[in-house]
Amino acid sequence: MKARTYWSFFALLGLLPLPAQAADKSADPPPDESADPSAPTDKSADPPPDKSAAASADKSADKSADKPADPPPDKVFGHKGQFGLRVGLVGGYNMVFRYDQSPLCSPYDAAKPASEQQKFCGHAAPLAIDVAASFAPLDFIEPYVFMRLGLSGETQTDTLPVKILGAGARIYTMSDSAFKIFIEPALACEFEGGAGTVSYPGYNPQYKNDLLIHLAAGPQIDVARYVGFFANAGLTTGILRGIHTQLELQAGVQARLP
Repeated sequence: MKARTYWSFFALLGLLPLPAQAADKSADPPPDESADPSAPTDKSADPPPDKSAAASADKSADKSADKPADPPPDKVFGHKGQFGLRVGLVGGYNMVFRYDQSPLCSPYDAAKPASEQQKFCGHAAPLAIDVAASFAPLDFIEPYVFMRLGLSGETQTDTLPVKILGAGARIYTMSDSAFKIFIEPALACEFEGGAGTVSYPGYNPQYKNDLLIHLAAGPQIDVARYVGFFANAGLTTGILRGIHTQLELQAGVQARLP
């Protein structure tokens, strides 16, 4: 009897873990039979980043960063599309080689006939005002028309204050800079007459309208988009009234719109 009771006790101890194992198995969720075993996992669902697109974006960002910003309007000094008006004061030195019928360029020598009067002279030129209107189709070139009006007559040649009309162009270097250098070729006509204060026997000068060739160069400083100051040195040569050349200096101001 005691032996049977002993073995029954051990059998009961062996059966105690079975309910716990059954509970653990029932707690586990059943497998999802509807799931597709061939479906990609989360890692395969996310595509890898496009490295080439990122590199292109970086390059475009670098290019946009390297590109200089456009200057503000008040720092743009090119003359393209602008109308200009300039005024300058001109002075210089005249050198004259006269023909037989040219006006005198020195005091009359009564001991010589008219044909033997002094042929070559030099003297200071009277001051004059230059006024020019221009338009620049491009930054580097500025065609213009101009008028020169003398402030006094020339006593050596007995002429009235100079009157000149002409046209030319300014050609700029460093045209988009505030400081620029220009070359200025032009053609003009001189048409002032004689004062008639000199009269000698056999002296009958001819004050022909003269063809002038002008060339000058100098700097210009634009202190703003709409205004600049300039100076130049050059020469103006006439060939019909006589062979005469004025070595000249000019300084002035230019206003521009828009």
